[in-house]
Amino acid sequence: MIGEQILNYKLIALLGEGGMGSVYVGSHIQLGRKAAIKILHQNLVKNSMIRERFKNEASTLANLKHPNIVGLYDYLETENGLCLIMEYVQGKPLDNYIQTVSGVINENLAVHLFSQILDGFQYAHSQGVVHRDIKPSNLIITPENDVKILDFGIAKILDNNNNKSLTQDGTRMGTVLYMSPEQVTGVPVDNRSDIYSLGVTLFQMVTGRCPYQEEGNTEFAIFSEIVHNPLPRANTFYIGVSDMMQAIIDKATAKNPDERFQSCAEFKQAFSPPAPKGGVNYENQVIQNQNFSQTSFVKSNSKFDKTDPEISPPTPKGGAGINNQEDSYFEKNDDDEITPPLGVGGLWVRANYWFSVALVLGVIFGGMYVILVNPFEITLFEKIAFLKSKKNHKNEAIKERIKSFYKAIETRNLDAIKEFYREKVDNYFNNFNRSFSPDITSAYKAYWKVYPAEKHEIDMKTWQMTQDENGNYLLNFNINYQVEAFNKKEKTQEWKSLNLKMEIHLDSDLKIFYIVQKKV
Repeated sequence: MIGEQILNYKLIALLGEGGMGSVYVGSHIQLGRKAAIKILHQNLVKNSMIRERFKNEASTLANLKHPNIVGLYDYLETENGLCLIMEYVQGKPLDNYIQTVSGVINENLAVHLFSQILDGFQYAHSQGVVHRDIKPSNLIITPENDVKILDFGIAKILDNNNNKSLTQDGTRMGTVLYMSPEQVTGVPVDNRSDIYSLGVTLFQMVTGRCPYQEEGNTEFAIFSEIVHNPLPRANTFYIGVSDMMQAIIDKATAKNPDERFQSCAEFKQAFSPPAPKGGVNYENQVIQNQNFSQTSFVKSNSKFDKTDPEISPPTPKGGAGINNQEDSYFEKNDDDEITPPLGVGGLWVRANYWFSVALVLGVIFGGMYVILVNPFEITLFEKIAFLKSKKNHKNEAIKERIKSFYKAIETRNLDAIKEFYREKVDNYFNNFNRSFSPDITSAYKAYWKVYPAEKHEIDMKTWQMTQDENGNYLLNFNINYQVEAFNKKEKTQEWKSLNLKMEIHLDSDLKIFYIVQKKV
C-alpha cells in the first residue's frame, strides 16, 4: 500500500504488521506532518467483534489527551476498511529497547521512565479508562527517554452511572504473561488490574526478563502461577535489584487488589518515600521492619546518577542561629549598616578585608601580566587540559559501553551482544582467531544451556584504561561474576560466585577483538 493516499496522508513506509492489521508511516501531503496509520486487515473488517474493538480504540483515544499517551488525529470507517490516524512517535517498544539498547535498566533510569508511564495511566484512570492490555510492547521509549502509551483497543470504559462497558466481565482480554489474577479468573476488573500489570512490567525493566516464561509452559500453568504464586524474587533474576524496588514490585503485584497500590499516583509516590522517623519505615505501606536504602533520583546531563542526601550545615553551639542578635558576630547601628565591633575581633576582620583587596588586585595585575607577556605558554597548558578532558570523557564512555556489554549478555540477546564484537576476534578466552558467527555464537548458546542465568558487577576501583599507538584501548578490571547452576546433589538451582580479573581490548571503533579472564 506504500504510495497510496488515505485522507490527506500518503503512505511512505511500513512500520509493522500484526494479527489485526498493519501500521504505516504517512506524510500529510500539505503540512508534511508524519502520522502513524493503523489499518485493519481487510479479512477482519466484517468481523463484528474485532470491528467493535477497533472502533473502541478510536473512541477511547479521542477522549484521552496526555503527553504520555499517543494522540488520535482522525478515524476513517468505510465498507472496505477501517483506519486510525495517530500521532507518529519515533522510538522503540520497551521490550525491544531492553533487548537491543539497555539490557537491564538501572533503577535510576527505570524510575524516570516508569514515572511517566504512571502519569499516563493515572490520567487514563481518572477518565474512567482501564487499559487491560499493558505490556512492554505497548510502551514506546523515544531517543529523549520519553514514554508514549499505545493500544487502548481492549480498554474498558467504567461508567459509574449505568455500569456500561465495551467489553464484558467474565472474558479474558490481554496478554497472558502480564495479566492480573482478576483477568485470569474472569472477575470484574478496575484500575488496580492495570496496576498489577504495571508491576510485572516494572519487574521486567529492572531484571531484563519477564517473571513468567512462555517457553516450556502451558497457558494453564502460567494462569496457575498468576493466581496462586507470588512473582519470583527480582534479585534472583538480577542481583542489582534493591530492597526498595523489590518491595514496590511486591505491593504492586499483590494477589488481593486491596493490598496493591490503589492508584498510579500512590504507586509513583512509593519511589520517593518520606525519611523514616525513629525506625518507622515508609508509613508501613510497602515493607515492615526493614530499612530502605535512601536513594535520590535526579536527572543530570541526560544521565541518571545516585546522589547523596543533602547535607545541612551544622547548628552553632548553644543552638544560636545567624539571625540571633545576641550571638551574632556583627551588630547593627541606627542606620542599619553592619559594622564590626571594637576589639581584637574587629581588627581581625579589617585585616582580612585588606588582605582580600590585595589578593584581588594581585590576581588582576598578575592576570594582565600573563596575558601580555605569556611567560608560561598558556596555549600549551590549555591544549594539555583539553586533551586530559577528552581522555576522561572517552574513559567514561568506554565504561558505559562495557556495562552495556554485560547487560546484553545477561538478557541473552545474541543480536545485541554481536554489536560489541569485531567480526574477527584475535583471542576469545584463549581461543584464537574466532569469528562471531558461528564460533562465538555457538559458544554462547552452549554455555547458556548449562548456565541459564549470569550476573556481572564491575569493580570500578580496579578499572584501568590505556591506549596503544594504533588507537586500540586496553582495559583491565576486576569483576564479581555470578552464575546460576544446577546442584545435582540438592536438585536445585543455585548461584555460584567468582572474582575474576578481566582483560579486554577494543579497536578504534570500540569493538572487542581480544578478551581473556583469570581468577583473582
